[in-house]
Formats: sequence, C-alpha cells, structure tokens
Amino acid sequence: MVSVIVPYYNMGKYLKRCVDSITDQTYKRLEIILVNDGSSDNSPEIARELAKNDSRIILVDIPHGGVSKARNAGLDKASGDYVMFVDSDDWIKRDLVMHLIKVMVKKKADLVTCELQRVDNEDQETTTANVRYKEYDRDKYLRILFKIDNNEWVHYPVAKLYKRELLPKDLFPVNIRIGEDVIGTYRAVADAKKIIKISDVGYYYFKNTESATSRFSMQDFDLITVWDEMERITEGVEPDSSYAILNRERINFTLLLRMITRVPRKTINREYKEQEKRLRADLKECEKRLLAGPIVKSRKVMIFMLCHFYPLMGIFCNIFARLKGDK
Repeated sequence: MVSVIVPYYNMGKYLKRCVDSITDQTYKRLEIILVNDGSSDNSPEIARELAKNDSRIILVDIPHGGVSKARNAGLDKASGDYVMFVDSDDWIKRDLVMHLIKVMVKKKADLVTCELQRVDNEDQETTTANVRYKEYDRDKYLRILFKIDNNEWVHYPVAKLYKRELLPKDLFPVNIRIGEDVIGTYRAVADAKKIIKISDVGYYYFKNTESATSRFSMQDFDLITVWDEMERITEGVEPDSSYAILNRERINFTLLLRMITRVPRKTINREYKEQEKRLRADLKECEKRLLAGPIVKSRKVMIFMLCHFYPLMGIFCNIFARLKGDK
C-alpha cells in the first residue's frame, strides 16, 4: 500500500483539485492522509466532504505549526510500505503512482522520482515522449541534490516515492520556515542505495502567488540556518560534509541574488540593509573557494560579478525587479 500525505493550510481554493488527482489514480491501494495544519478557512470542511466519498481518506487535525510539522504528523499516521508527499495546491498525473510503484518493484529501488513541471493552470500539462529511466547510487544522486557541477532542482520532497522503512521519525525540521525541504530530502536519501529517475512528467507544481516561497521576506534568511544545520548533520560523513560546506558558502550568493532580483532598491535600503551588507562581506570572503569549487560556470560568473561589480548588478537587477512587479 502507498500512503499519500497531503498537508494543507488555508487551501480552500485548491484542496479538492489536489485530492481528486489522488483519488482518481489508476493504482487503488492507497491511504490518503490529509493533515489540517490549523486552517482558518473552509479547507477542513472540504476535506470532510471528500472523506465522506472515499474511505481511503484519513483526516488528521493539528494546531498550526507549519508544513514540516504537518508532514511529520502525516508520516506518523502512515501505515503503507511506501510513502508519497503531495502539496495541497499541486496535482499529479492519473497514472503516476502506478508508474512509480512498478519501477520501484521491478528495479528493486529504494526511491523513485519523476519530473516535476511548474504550471499556472491545468492547461499547461504536457506528455513525455520516449520516457527514459536513469539509475543513481546514493553518492551520485547526492551530487545532484547538493548541486555539485550542476544546477538541477531536486531537493523537494514531492514527486518521489519512498520506502517507508528508510524514512526516519521527524523527517522534516519544525523550526525552519523556508528550506526545510533540503534537510528532509537529504535525510530521506541518506540511506537509499538505488535511486531511479523517470524522465516523464508526473507531478504538477502550481506556481501559487500566495505562497511564501513566491516572494522575498525575512523568512528567506532561514536558508542560512538550513545550511548551518546541514553542516552539523553531515559532519564526519564524506563527501556529504564537503558538499554541505560548499553550499553553506554558496547560500550567501543565492540570497543576495534573490534579494536584488525580487526586491526594489528602496525596500532593500529600508528593510534589509544590514543583511545585504553581511551577505556581501561573507560572499567576498569565500569568493576564491567558490570560484575554484565544483559549481557550474554560469553561477561562477554571477558570483564574480556580484563580488566586483555589485553597484552595476544592483541597478540592473533593480530594473528587473520593477519590471517583474509591473506584470
């Protein structure tokens, strides 16, 4: 059986679309765990109505504590041999679970993942011709997770099928607001020996403008805490520790670039002046190590530009941020 965990908080607009895509799966041996993270809208009522029509739906209610706490609560409730996470504003392809479980069993894999497509609406769904299957051992997949000589985005917990026995208790950290996925996904992958990646798109990630991840705020600086914690939990484990150290230094670049491309200059000066100063100093201090490290060339160019031509980059990015805000 597959346990599908859906945490939700004030998702009355999208919850039914998400759950319908799960209940309509061609693979039927599911338990669908809907975790209400203290919602104050009509989400719980929608969840109760959905549960009336499908006995596979299990309802869990917890006080509001964030997505990590909700995912952990769902995992505690899960009784399946396999686990999936689906975010409540996203949806999945009708045959996704069947496809993942067949590959998991046939290939004797510990984790199977599919492609994720970012979409604005259902009309943007695509199909994949000539589906390919790529096998990774733990270390090769961690190179992708830590963005070693690549810039792929795979740290999300969704679009993956996990063996329940390999997932530790309290998989996701509850004291972090943004970037908790990095720690949770690393813990989920840490004991996996064989990972299969399917080139087919099976998960649709909705670009929700109301989501916390769609705009820059003080919460983004939690990413520093994330990589401090990653350094701690990987200490003494190689190559994981070296990868974590590299990413801890690179996060200064990531945050700085994210800030100046999303936030107008006046707002930076008013709300993030000290953080900007600290990020610039830290990035400059680790510049040589980053430029010599296993980072893709385009990112190295950006790091160099931010270190040596910051005022010019700031003007360019401020214009970009204003144009983006006008759309």
